[in-house]
Amino acid sequence: MFQFEVEQVLEPEFLTEMIRLFKAYEIPNFIKAQNYYEVKTEILSRTMTSGKPNNRLAHGFCRYITNMATSYFMGKPIRYQVEDAAYKEALYGLFDKNYINSLNFEVSKEASKKGIGFLLLFLNETGELRIKKQDAETVIPVYSPSLDEFLEAAVRIWSVYDLKGALLCEYADVYDRANIHHFERPMGAGLYQLREKDPVEPHLFSDIPVIVVWNNEERMGDFEPTISLVDAYDKAQSDTANDMEYFTDAYLCIRGASEILVTGLEDGADADEESRKAVQNFRQNKLLMLDEDGQAQWLVKNVNDAATENYKNRLYKDIFFLAQVPALSDESFAGNLSGIAIKYKLIGVEELALMKENCFRSAQTKLIRMLTDYLNTLMNKDWDPDEVEQKYERNFIDNVSDTINDVRNLEGIVSKQTQMDMLPASIVDDTAEEMQRIREETLEAEELPLANVPGAEPETQEVTPDGEAE
Repeated sequence: MFQFEVEQVLEPEFLTEMIRLFKAYEIPNFIKAQNYYEVKTEILSRTMTSGKPNNRLAHGFCRYITNMATSYFMGKPIRYQVEDAAYKEALYGLFDKNYINSLNFEVSKEASKKGIGFLLLFLNETGELRIKKQDAETVIPVYSPSLDEFLEAAVRIWSVYDLKGALLCEYADVYDRANIHHFERPMGAGLYQLREKDPVEPHLFSDIPVIVVWNNEERMGDFEPTISLVDAYDKAQSDTANDMEYFTDAYLCIRGASEILVTGLEDGADADEESRKAVQNFRQNKLLMLDEDGQAQWLVKNVNDAATENYKNRLYKDIFFLAQVPALSDESFAGNLSGIAIKYKLIGVEELALMKENCFRSAQTKLIRMLTDYLNTLMNKDWDPDEVEQKYERNFIDNVSDTINDVRNLEGIVSKQTQMDMLPASIVDDTAEEMQRIREETLEAEELPLANVPGAEPETQEVTPDGEAE
């Protein structure tokens, strides 16, 4: 993690050296993580001496771990609850235009693979706010050296190549709290320098428009601790395939065979008719004529299958144990399990999701604050981003009937709103809206006078000469 003042980052020599260190030490780790997610593991580069079998079996454990952890955590979209109707409409308008649910899922997956992910806010050619996910290899976050360790600056790097793959220029945009500083380095030589045209331009946001999403406090990917185990499993399975190939290509060792059989097995035109018949009898009738002390056997390598399978099973279990994700093909998931039993088996991935949520919630808080500042400036409002409540729900096949019974049992113990919050999004997506619907339905059911309903005309009554109302 880089911790410097923004004034240091804007110095060409300092910026060039920082980018060099980032490319030398951070990017290789990110590329390796992406390769393992794409099932391009170390076994695919293994070589063997000529003539030996070289099966290279790569297994998608890393892909499974990331997809499972991300889908469990972010498979169901975040629910943003806002009481102010106008504020909610404006905020949801920005969310819908930027496909926020897809962005949240993809940046969470990026963090799962590489330990960190980024969202970049910018204004397009028509002045509309846009949000885009950035790969971990393209953004360098720079934090303050103070105790707060807040984001001091962010550097976005990219390169341009010609059709033949030759490097034309390297670029670096440095974001601070007010401006974007555009640096470039033609042909990748020398120092990064401010470009001649519009070297500095305002980004028009209230803060650095880069949202940093950590996967955890250590910024480690979900499958990073299991990479060595995945390599060992790939090697074990590949060696097993090699052994099977050795059996297929085994040599038949014949000792004490008659001269007729030996002559018939030899290539060439020297074999006589009797020798050919002997070989034909051996191949068709599986009958081998040997001398008195003769012996025939396959020359194969002895393999301890039981020990090999136990070793691979142990590796398989350790991978899922250390990754904290369930192996859904495991026999323990078979049968008619109760909801509590399944939740107990998912305790590992639930703990993983809690760590993700803690980091993701702080990133979303900054995103909502920046979007609210943008809306307040654009619409001349004074909305408070702290009014937005984030609701996270796990992507888990739960027994809805049990949940409803639990909510019903709390009647008279907790408030209606708390009961509503306990229900899944498939039943109640927005608690405030649902409470308002209940109030409206209650008024209709009780058939209260329209005068008691805000905005309604008072009911008129005719009075008889006796003074009684009709």
